[in-house]
Amino acid sequence: MLLVAWESTGACNLSCSYCRASAGPAPSGDELSTGEIKGLIKEIAPMGAMLIISGGEPLLRQDVFEVARYAAGSGVRVSLASNGTLITPEIVDRILLSGISRVSISLDGASAKTNDATRGEGSFDLALRGIRALSGRVEFQINMTITPANIDELDPILDLAEREGAAAAHIFFMVPTGRGRAVECISPEMQRSLLERIASEERSIEIRPTCAPQYGRVLMEKKGSQARTAGGCIAGIRFVFISRTGDVFPCGYFPLSAGSIRDRSFSEIWSSSPLLNDLRERRLKGRCGSCNYVRICGGCRARAYALTGDYLGEDPTCAWRGSIG
Repeated sequence: MLLVAWESTGACNLSCSYCRASAGPAPSGDELSTGEIKGLIKEIAPMGAMLIISGGEPLLRQDVFEVARYAAGSGVRVSLASNGTLITPEIVDRILLSGISRVSISLDGASAKTNDATRGEGSFDLALRGIRALSGRVEFQINMTITPANIDELDPILDLAEREGAAAAHIFFMVPTGRGRAVECISPEMQRSLLERIASEERSIEIRPTCAPQYGRVLMEKKGSQARTAGGCIAGIRFVFISRTGDVFPCGYFPLSAGSIRDRSFSEIWSSSPLLNDLRERRLKGRCGSCNYVRICGGCRARAYALTGDYLGEDPTCAWRGSIG
């Protein structure tokens, strides 16, 4: 399935320390119109795509439910990526009526002390209120972004997700883009240890590392041919990001545009972009290119670009760089 994430707005009521969008309180003046995003939906519907409405905070966009309803009516599965602070029972009513099938809520700690350190004072209590408004009515997942400051919160977050009735917990490994450039990343050794821990978790909910293609290797080494992997980094392959102004990026952390839907059709960009085709061919350099796990992992292309300036270069954060396959 093709995943299409749409950055519906640059406006957000929070100011998270690592925000890839550097989102602020006001939208930019050149965001895609309702008609423009409906045009995109017409193109992706025959492709069997799923639409992820993100931001900023998408609930600050006035037409968000109109767009969601249009997408769902076109046969596109729709999910909403929110910080959760604006979700009330009344908002849940509108989510249900619009056809949104899942909501993701971002939490970076299982308490106000740990979460609010990166997401802002009061955000934990409001997000938890939103989670409880969704629980039992709309399927939801919890998204956690890992940094050295909250790495010990993994188990408490998973406990909270199970306790509150989440369907899944997605663990994002921070990519240093946007405001995240000023935030310390976890070390390669910490990354490896955490991925091995996640692979050993036995929970009632799905746990999925994100922006951590090395997880495919961990699963292969742990479970052999029975491992279910996503084929490593899916940026530009099974995932694409549409910016609030219409630029098509391989993912939200990858600042090189493959083209704009204001200039060309999405289908043309998707099929003929040299950037996207580079990522699909995986003619990688350095240790990523010579690694036996290049088709299972391939390294994070956004992280490679952020840290080396070469999106086909080796991922410098990989803890396995010294042992090729």
